[in-house]
Amino acid sequence: MRESDNFLLVNIKIYRIAFFLFVFFHLTGAHAQGLMFNSNDSLLNKRTSYTVFSTNPPLFRDNLSINFDLSLWDNKNLGYIFNLTSKNNSYSLSYLYLNGTGYLYFNIDRKSNKLNIPIQTSQLHKRKWIKVKVDFNLKDDKVDVYIDDKVYHAYQLGLDDTVSAKIVFGKNQYYVEVPDMAIKNLTVGNDQKSFSFPLSESAGNIVHSIDGDELGIVENPVWLINDSYYWKPAYKHSFKQVAGLNFTPIDNKLFIFTRDSIIFYDSENGSTVASAFKRPSPVPLLLGKSIFNTRENKCYIYEAYHEHPTEPSVASLDMKSLTWSAIGKVEFKGQRHHHNIFYSTSQDSIYLFGGYGSYRYYNDFFKYNPGKDQWEKVAFKGDTITPRFFSAVSNVNKANEVYLFGGYGNESGNQVVGGRQYYDLYCINLQNHTIKKCWDIHPNNDVFVPANNLVLSDDGKYFYAMCYPHEIFKTSIKLYKFSIKDGSYQVVSASIPVISERIESDINLFLNSKTNQLLCTIQEFTDPNKSTIKVYSLAYPPVSNTGYQQTSKWRAKSFIKLKYIGGLIIILFIGALVWQYTRRKQNPFIPVGAEPEGEMLVDEKTEEQKINSVYLFGEFMVIDKKGRDITYLFSPKIKQLFILILLNSKENNGIISKKISQLLWPDKDISKTKNIKGVTFNHLRSAMGDIEGVELTFLNDIYFFNTNETFFCDYYQVIDALKKTGAEKDRLIADHFELINRGSFLSDMTDVWLDDFKVNYEEQLMNELLPQLQKSYAEENYKVVLEISKLILNTDPFNDTALKYQLKSYRRLKGIDHSKKIYDQFVTEYKKSLGVDYPISLDKILH
Repeated sequence: MRESDNFLLVNIKIYRIAFFLFVFFHLTGAHAQGLMFNSNDSLLNKRTSYTVFSTNPPLFRDNLSINFDLSLWDNKNLGYIFNLTSKNNSYSLSYLYLNGTGYLYFNIDRKSNKLNIPIQTSQLHKRKWIKVKVDFNLKDDKVDVYIDDKVYHAYQLGLDDTVSAKIVFGKNQYYVEVPDMAIKNLTVGNDQKSFSFPLSESAGNIVHSIDGDELGIVENPVWLINDSYYWKPAYKHSFKQVAGLNFTPIDNKLFIFTRDSIIFYDSENGSTVASAFKRPSPVPLLLGKSIFNTRENKCYIYEAYHEHPTEPSVASLDMKSLTWSAIGKVEFKGQRHHHNIFYSTSQDSIYLFGGYGSYRYYNDFFKYNPGKDQWEKVAFKGDTITPRFFSAVSNVNKANEVYLFGGYGNESGNQVVGGRQYYDLYCINLQNHTIKKCWDIHPNNDVFVPANNLVLSDDGKYFYAMCYPHEIFKTSIKLYKFSIKDGSYQVVSASIPVISERIESDINLFLNSKTNQLLCTIQEFTDPNKSTIKVYSLAYPPVSNTGYQQTSKWRAKSFIKLKYIGGLIIILFIGALVWQYTRRKQNPFIPVGAEPEGEMLVDEKTEEQKINSVYLFGEFMVIDKKGRDITYLFSPKIKQLFILILLNSKENNGIISKKISQLLWPDKDISKTKNIKGVTFNHLRSAMGDIEGVELTFLNDIYFFNTNETFFCDYYQVIDALKKTGAEKDRLIADHFELINRGSFLSDMTDVWLDDFKVNYEEQLMNELLPQLQKSYAEENYKVVLEISKLILNTDPFNDTALKYQLKSYRRLKGIDHSKKIYDQFVTEYKKSLGVDYPISLDKILH
């Protein structure tokens, strides 16, 4: 054997093997989300039908077992779970809700019912999963139906010794009735062969086995993974008076109260019930803050501060009788905006921490004493929590501990010296009055504060928090999942748009344990008395951003079936490392992964992070003269100021001081922004201290940056390239592909003053890319077309021209089926974002 034959991986890069290894273990540990069915409430042609094997159903001898998780929440309809067709008979598992009880029926279709299985009412909830196993014993002509831990038997079914797995869930050739249901984790097989279907797709009509094989097809699918990633608008109501809200874990309902009425929102069925109080709340509502007492089933509302206190400041609402009781009149000497409140069941005590008011941040702990009607200060030992507001707290656990995360403030508590975001976690023990700091992380590219509430995971190892940049009035908020052990985190939802123009704006996160839903409430104020409350729901547990994106990537069939490569892939990985090490010892000048791999899509140039650099495409990033990522020094307001001057220095030679005040502090008189602007500029100069090649200059009442060749800005580079002509301009993609491909221009900022810059850049980019797109397609450079299409769709996600050339190129390279999958994904996102169907058919695009 030749020496080269000893290494199978000569042309396989190590990163590909590592990626393959990741995909394998990612899929084997993935949490299947499931397929929901459009039911009898939908028109006939919109009901869901899932054919497990769309072509060449496998043949089974002696035994066939169908296993799946089933969720049912239908209390009115007859419907069919699945149907199995054999040579002489067909068999079905159907459902009917009758006289207050749900029943599963196993039938010989059009002949007889063989089993009648009751389902507990407590199990009939959306995302409440029942384990179902239907085991056909073909040899003995019987079936065993397992429902969770119970088994039911039926005999004399007329089964053949062999059966073809013609299995259809939902609407089928015989019946169109479909109940409200969902399925996941489907397995079909016997001891000789088995097929598993996680049903974790996010779009399209093709169903893949766990091996990545395209085996099934589904009409009108509703993929549940989308409910675990995309927040769904659930409820919205505007109020012309101050309103507050909370959640009762006893009834698992959200409730919104004003001084004279209450609205209960049931997230299970989306219904609301409104009631007027017999007597109005004795507390005049200013911020409408409250805390729920689970032991008494009461909601305590309170106001920390009134400018002219004359009435009670603390009252309780009995959730059964809906009657108010005045508790006390105590208040703080000043307002405590965005403080934290939590309730200890074991002590029957309400605690308050932190907040902001009168130009100060606070870090005091208080416990309310109803007997003395006092907020009594409580001293804690151990670690110190610095003054802050915008922190988030969990519920108090059984160990009488509460977690407090993040916030905004400073060590002195004095707002005059500015503030910073905190990304630290503390465990506060209310029994022995101790504080332990768990960790303090420094996110490189994320700048945020958490909303009020933390939700702990069932195993107590993680917490969930809604996080957003609070200084940006028009922004978005996402759900994050943090490890309590070390602070590692990931984004686990798409974003929700938020407008936070006033300090009274309030955001909360609740978990409905009955329906396994997270509820995010956003209260946006237009003035101190008028607000709009929006409620969004997300299926729990949520899926990570990475996990959701992976659902569209894992489907492609690998050259080796995944279920056979668990051990092999590790051997290959080690072999690749050995080979690479040997190769590098023989020739140390060969870089890792440098082996040629065929035609390049474009002139690939990996844009390394340069020193003294600023990146505005994709994630905002700043690198100092030592190559360190110092993005975390740029808080939202400092970042706004920096980018405002940076962009105007490129296009307009700077910006006048007055205009900076108008754009960054629009709610303040210009004369009153002097101090806060001065503080912000000092922070900006400090953040830029280790960046060379750029200098902040103030001349003739104009601020601008002086830059030289030492300083690098991706936006400057691309804008300069777009202004060139001829051959230089034609090199735009080849020279700056990696920069443009990082993402949209300042995608995480929605400030109105950025609109002109964004529009100008996008117009210039489109004017350059679209002609190159058409030219490359005419020259049959289809791979280049795909790269250009990707750039265009990153900037304009619904660009018709880019879609057209992308689909036509995929058809040339991978066939019509692949183009159809890309098209299906596009129209799904189009409908989700714009609320209407995409008007152009695939046939029209391709022909």
